[in-house]
Amino acid sequence: MRAEIVLTDISDPEDLVESLGAERMEEMSKTSMTMETGENSLKIKIEAEDVSSLRAAVNSYLRWLRIAIDTNDVITQL
Repeated sequence: MRAEIVLTDISDPEDLVESLGAERMEEMSKTSMTMETGENSLKIKIEAEDVSSLRAAVNSYLRWLRIAIDTNDVITQL
């Protein structure tokens, strides 16, 4: 099972990858993950042994991404 999360139109994708540092290093059971940055994009590839592990990993990364983006927006406004 595989899933890809692709974010485009990101001003600094490397900052987003750095924000997810701890989560990136944390191995989830039955899953593996890679991140690729482009000029203004971030692609997260998730592989899992089964559907429920894939769903859990995708949901976790989407929540972490939302938190990182929202936090960056707040910091930028200060």
